[in-house]
Amino acid sequence: MRYLVAVADRLSFTAAARDLNVSQPALSQQIRQLEEELGIQLFARTPHRVAVTQGGQLVVEHARRTLDSAGRLREAVDAFRGLQRGKLRLAVTQSFNALHLTPVLASFLQEHPAIDVTALEWANSEIIAGVADGTLDLGVAFGPIEVPLSMQLLYKDRLMLACSKDHPFASLESISLHALADEALALLTTDYGTRQALDRFFEVQELSPHRIIELNTFASILKLVETGLCISVMPGSPIDATPAQSGVVFRQLDPAPPIRDIQLLLPSTAARSPAAVAFGNILRDRFR
Repeated sequence: MRYLVAVADRLSFTAAARDLNVSQPALSQQIRQLEEELGIQLFARTPHRVAVTQGGQLVVEHARRTLDSAGRLREAVDAFRGLQRGKLRLAVTQSFNALHLTPVLASFLQEHPAIDVTALEWANSEIIAGVADGTLDLGVAFGPIEVPLSMQLLYKDRLMLACSKDHPFASLESISLHALADEALALLTTDYGTRQALDRFFEVQELSPHRIIELNTFASILKLVETGLCISVMPGSPIDATPAQSGVVFRQLDPAPPIRDIQLLLPSTAARSPAAVAFGNILRDRFR
């Protein structure tokens, strides 16, 4: 079943064999044997491509469910052993990744070094859907969230000023929003919801920034802000008043943009893996 799902995911016997660390002839033989046992063709093969047949899609769907059940069984046994083995797959928003994920992940890996972790940066809607359909073990997203999931508030997210520790704004506790008009602002591109919300807020407050530098990740924005060549307005939290990175500080804006709830998302209690519970505990402790 692992061989079947690997070929279906990669649509390539060569790539699937490499992922599985087996020879391509051995993989092809196993798939042929499975096709003979089931009496249907699972893959349509041509010299240049592989496609899953209609019957193959049905078999792959059942194989995924079976493998998932087997994985849950393994995790249950591992939990009894004290998290000596297991896997964790999670996704967070871009701002959470840039500001908070590294220390949380480091704490988890120190406490549970045997757990394999896949940490992804996804769009907010994808995180919600991923936890809901079981693709993810947990997620961090902002509301409103209409899907029936277990949600636990981590902190209140607000748009804050980010500047170099040597910038004049760094010595102030609060900065007037209109003081930003003459500054160069490093912001996300306009296809991001956070940027769109910020533009609407600027419009309501009748603020027209003198210059805007657009980047597509918060990590790159933070690095540019650290040079002192520009400032930014980006999501923060109460613990961000102290340096989040080596040379960047966060300060309150007056008036302040709207606040969002940043939520820890988990599946139903029965579907939670021990690793997800342990990671969630570390997350909650950070923002308690």
